[in-house]
Amino acid sequence: MRFLKRVYTYAHKKRSSISWKVWATMLVVIIGGLALTLTGSGAPTDFPYRRIVTIPKSSGVSGTASILADRKIIKSPFLYKVYVTLLGGMHRVQAGDYLFDEPQSAWLVAYRTVHGIEGLERIKVTIPEGLASPDVARLIEKNIPGFARRKFLTLAQPLEGQLFPDTYFFYENTTPEEIVETLHKNFDSKTRSLRLQNTISKRSWSDILTMASIIEEEANNYLDRRIISGILWKRIDAGMPLQVDAPFFYIFGKTSSELTRTDLATTSPYNTYNRKGLPIAPISNPGIDAISAAMNPEKNPYWFYLADSKGVTHYSATHDEHVEKKLKYL
Repeated sequence: MRFLKRVYTYAHKKRSSISWKVWATMLVVIIGGLALTLTGSGAPTDFPYRRIVTIPKSSGVSGTASILADRKIIKSPFLYKVYVTLLGGMHRVQAGDYLFDEPQSAWLVAYRTVHGIEGLERIKVTIPEGLASPDVARLIEKNIPGFARRKFLTLAQPLEGQLFPDTYFFYENTTPEEIVETLHKNFDSKTRSLRLQNTISKRSWSDILTMASIIEEEANNYLDRRIISGILWKRIDAGMPLQVDAPFFYIFGKTSSELTRTDLATTSPYNTYNRKGLPIAPISNPGIDAISAAMNPEKNPYWFYLADSKGVTHYSATHDEHVEKKLKYL
C-alpha cells in the first residue's frame, strides 16, 4: 500500500509540473502575440499620406504584403498575411488601385484588400459635343488635378472625331491612356449602328466624321444640321470650296468675327476657303445628331447659309440673296 501511495504522489506531482510548464508556455505565446499585434498592427511612422498603391492581378497574399510593406502602408508583412488568412482571403486579395489617405491598421488594410475597398472617389467629367481634343484635355485637367494633359493630347489628336462626347466617371489616378481608350471605346460602341448603316453610302466613314465635326459647329439643332449637310455635300460634289469658318477656330482659336484676310489665306490643310473638299481630318468630336445629319443630308435648293446673332440660320439659293441677308442679319 505504501508503494502504491508513493507512485500516486509522484505521478500527481509530475502532472502538476507538466501543467504548469504548459500554461507558462501558453502565457508567453499569448503575451508575445499581443506584443506583435500591438507593435506590428499599427501603421508605420513614415506612413505616406494620400498614396495610391496598385495591387496587380495575381499578386497573391505574399506579393501584396511585400508591396504594402515597401510602400510603407504596413509594418509587418507576416501579420498582414495572418489577418488576410483569418478574413478568409488567402486566395481572394483583390487587385486594384488603393488610396491610403491616412494611417490605417494592418487589420483594416487586410480587410480592404480582401474586399476590394479601394477608397478612390470617381470624378464626374461631362464632355460636350463639338469639343476638339485640346479643349477636352483642358476640361479633364480642370476636373482632375495633376492630369497629364500633354500626354493625353499626344494620344488623342490622332483620334480626333472619335472621342465620344458623354458623361464619364474617372478615378483621380486614371492615366491619359485609360481615358483615351475609354472615350474611343465609347465612340465605337455608340456609333456601331451608324457605321453599319453607312456601308451603303458613297461617302467614306472618315469623310462622314469630318463633315459631322463641321456640322456640329455650324448649327445647334438636327433640322438645320441636315439642311447644312445637304448644302456642304452639294458644294463638294460640284467642286466648290466649302468656305466654312468653323475650321479656323480649330486652327487659330478664332471665331468668324475675329478672322482676318491673312487668316483666310493661310495654307493650312484645314482651310476650306483656298482648298476644295473636306479638311484633312475632323475638327472636333461630334455627337450622334451631327453624325446622323452628315449621313442623311436633306435635299434643298440652297447653296448658302448664315447664322444671325440669335443663332437663327438663314438660307439662300443665290449668291446675291446671300449678300443681301449678310447686310440684313450680320
